[in-house]
Amino acid sequence: MVKKTFNQAEYRQKQEKKLNQGRKPGFIFDVVLDDDTLTNVLKNASTTCILDYLEGKQYLGVMYPSQPCIGIACNLLLFKLLNLPTIWAYEPFTGMFVYYFAQISESNFNKLKSLENKGIIRVYNYYSIAFNKYNMPKFSPNWADYKLSNLPQLTPQTLDFIEETAQKVIDNKDNFFLINNLKPLYNMPLALSAKLGKTVLSINAHTLLEHLLQEMTHSSAVIDNTYSDIYLVNYPQLCKGLTFQGKHKKKDFVIKEAFEELQKHAIIDDFNIIDDKLTFEADLITKHIKQRIRRNMGFYSQLPPTKQAPVIATFINYLFWIVNCPSNYTQLTIALDTLLTQLSVERLLKEHRLSEIAKLLNLLRSYGVEYGLLAMPAEQKEITSKDVKYLLQNRTELHKYLILNNPQKGKEKK
Repeated sequence: MVKKTFNQAEYRQKQEKKLNQGRKPGFIFDVVLDDDTLTNVLKNASTTCILDYLEGKQYLGVMYPSQPCIGIACNLLLFKLLNLPTIWAYEPFTGMFVYYFAQISESNFNKLKSLENKGIIRVYNYYSIAFNKYNMPKFSPNWADYKLSNLPQLTPQTLDFIEETAQKVIDNKDNFFLINNLKPLYNMPLALSAKLGKTVLSINAHTLLEHLLQEMTHSSAVIDNTYSDIYLVNYPQLCKGLTFQGKHKKKDFVIKEAFEELQKHAIIDDFNIIDDKLTFEADLITKHIKQRIRRNMGFYSQLPPTKQAPVIATFINYLFWIVNCPSNYTQLTIALDTLLTQLSVERLLKEHRLSEIAKLLNLLRSYGVEYGLLAMPAEQKEITSKDVKYLLQNRTELHKYLILNNPQKGKEKK
């Protein structure tokens, strides 16, 4: 692939277009020194003049409104949750988004100011956005449709909404919290699916994990997963939806066991249950929770209520990873002995129990077909101990017995 060379003139043209767009509603640009006080160098500068100054690292550009208006600066989470009907700009240095509204009464202004919280919300009469050559401001798609003279008014209802939403974000600034009603689906990050495909867990642990993933998928982490790593969950509400295998243990005890199992395998890093609050950490999942590979709740409900269910679940997770992997694998290249080790049944190999391995492969294949992840061979023959012996001697042939269903182009890596 030929690397595209940097075109200075083209980059300059894009910067000019960006700054000229910023002028349309009535904003002014100055040039200042990049010092503690942002000493003004040039007022109401032209676009060409600003860009010329920005070639020097000691200078910054500053954009500010030409007439009074309200600027509500929000972090990413609050910005997304508010989704206010007006224009906005993004300030690159602070990472804050600024909503602009017409001026409001002093009492309402003070009401908004009382919400101020560092890193979450700030309120200004004149909000200035600083930028340099490499960190330019961004504007809302409808930026050119507004003028500072006709900005929307902040209605009492909108003020109440801002107050309520901002307070929720402030109160939960150290936690990921629920922002949507729970739907019967969840995100299944590929990194987690890959780990589950090599980790044999009890069905109860899988059940708990599904409900935790559901909570995470509907939490603030799907908007911004950088500011915290602790999830806050309503424990009684979580318990209501949980149905576990076995009836001889109390639900609280089974939940604790399942959490400890997930923690043992570094799927959940930590958890704590106090009264009606559950907090937990899951760095691996949090890192990839925005990945929208969806699964429906009850994914493991088709599995048999037997001791083999955890092994089957691991195999199904492995197939799920392969089918959804962007590498677009066409067939399995894993060897039989490697697969058995991955499923934690390598003892069958050590004890030369070829007939049991054949039965297990038939069982795995049948559930792979039931889940729509595998297709039956043209000749639907049972896998026998003779086939197992052949596969142990021919380590690249398992794909002829376990056939991916409608695979995409590409190859699976070992």
